[in-house]
Amino acid sequence: MFQKTLNLVRAEYNSYCRFEKLFIFFVLICSFCITAEASITRASANSIFLSAYTAKFFPTAWLVSVVLNFAIVTFYNRFLPRLGCVKMLVLSVLCAIGMNSFCAFYVGEFRGLPFILYLWKDIFVILMFQQLWSVIQATMNISRAKYLFGIVFGMGGLGSTAGSFLTGSFAVTLGSEKLLLLTLPFYLIIMGSYCMALNYRSSVTDKQNIHEMSADSTDVMGGMKLIKNSIFLQFILLIVLAMQVASTILDYQFSSYLEKAFVIQDLRTAFLGKFFAIVNMVNIFLQFFGSYILLRILGLERSHLAIPLVLATFAIGFLLFPTFPFICIYFAHIKAFDYSIFGIIKEMLYIPLKVDEKFKAKAIIDVFAYRTAKACASLIILALSFITSISINTLLSWGVLLIFLLWALAVTLLFKHYYKEVASQ
Repeated sequence: MFQKTLNLVRAEYNSYCRFEKLFIFFVLICSFCITAEASITRASANSIFLSAYTAKFFPTAWLVSVVLNFAIVTFYNRFLPRLGCVKMLVLSVLCAIGMNSFCAFYVGEFRGLPFILYLWKDIFVILMFQQLWSVIQATMNISRAKYLFGIVFGMGGLGSTAGSFLTGSFAVTLGSEKLLLLTLPFYLIIMGSYCMALNYRSSVTDKQNIHEMSADSTDVMGGMKLIKNSIFLQFILLIVLAMQVASTILDYQFSSYLEKAFVIQDLRTAFLGKFFAIVNMVNIFLQFFGSYILLRILGLERSHLAIPLVLATFAIGFLLFPTFPFICIYFAHIKAFDYSIFGIIKEMLYIPLKVDEKFKAKAIIDVFAYRTAKACASLIILALSFITSISINTLLSWGVLLIFLLWALAVTLLFKHYYKEVASQ
């Protein structure tokens, strides 16, 4: 199986022209560096936040993130046609360099800075991948790029693992704050690689013109209008929301257990680095091989259906065994699926869409909706804490199980429209 897959990947690679190969090379570097940076920033920001506010304030942060997401996506959709892909990415990276550098020295000096850092680290990585994937999907033909998406995600997995190992190794030595300085070289490489990828893209044939985006839909409401006019995009939005709401609730439960298990900040940061290093190693297997095997055996539709059903099984297990080791395993699985198989097969759904939908509607789904899901989850958590004295974790676990079942139902409806989109294109 492995040798056959390797031969197929090699045959696909040999079918690319020189400019396509160079484009892919720099795209892979971007993917590696984005996730490496994100792993370092995530562990530091989470641990600093817990020390400053405790896990009880996560729902508040997720609610506030809606406003910040709205502002950033509005800016992105409005100015992308004017600035172009390169200037937009450079602006994003420069903001990230300024944020991490300032927080490395002053996060303890300003009361609200840990809060801002926590909000920013989630938005930035999604925004970066939005810009990268939009270019990939507008450049590569899916009929030829059968394995490319898995390889791009796989390089992201390697980057996440590298970043997590750096975190686990240096968190105690440098401290959680100064650890943020390790992200700066990755930002510079991202800028250079993205520019080189777009440079070689200009010589690739049969690509979509990323400069032909219309002047319409240049804000969040305009992007939502594209989704409103497409039932297919609405179902993609639903499954994305289902994954992210469930993942966020599990994040809250995991953080609650983690806060009790590790009370010292730098030790907690080191544990998070090692924990996500293991998660990312699982990601690498799933990205390079698992997605191919799953798609080969089940196909795209059944692969989408398998994810909520497997997670529902874990939800039932956690209801029976609500312990810290089990929540670690449960949370690791949903994160592994989110960053690998789910991400790959979700990106494949966008292939039949038009350029405006790939850039602008996709920005609403993959940036604004991702973070808005956290606000939805926080409302659920806060509402339960006010209306009942029963253990919130138990009720949340039942709620997550219900989400997985509804997600499975949405998948069956989604593919009725997916086949129509493919036929129309």
